[in-house]
Amino acid sequence: MPTENETRRRRMYFYPGFQPSFVWGLGGAVLAAGLATVFSMVILLLVHGRSIVPDVLPILIGFHIVVVLSLLLIVYWVALFVSHRMGGPLYRMEMAFKGMAQGRLDQRVNLRRGDQLQREAEALNQGVGSLRERLEDLRDQVKQLEMVRDPQEARDRASLLGRRMDDLFVF
Repeated sequence: MPTENETRRRRMYFYPGFQPSFVWGLGGAVLAAGLATVFSMVILLLVHGRSIVPDVLPILIGFHIVVVLSLLLIVYWVALFVSHRMGGPLYRMEMAFKGMAQGRLDQRVNLRRGDQLQREAEALNQGVGSLRERLEDLRDQVKQLEMVRDPQEARDRASLLGRRMDDLFVF
């Protein structure tokens, strides 16, 4: 049952590390596009009604093309960065889950420093470690049960072992 502290804890929608840099990067790209638009609007307003407009228009179009291509490169770089920081840990965790499905409880998810999902990987490692300890405890009890020669005592211990398994695992 969760403690009062855990139930009153606010959700964190903004995690330190990755999210601020991601948000600032995209915010900077949007700001650059906005400034480019404002800059070109100011130029158009300043030259409105003058004969210089036909000369300035190709420059503004070129300026917008450069800004759009720059923003596309920034978005591509951010997407590549995000995919590496998220995709790698997700792939490693997927492999760990597949190994667990095959009964392999001897592996850990090791992430590079700076990768996302560090807390989730550590929680997975703790869960696998706890499961391994429970299974080792049950294995020890089975070995003790195998050494019992009295049928009644063996049935009693087997029943106790079954209750212990029900306590350790929720099905």
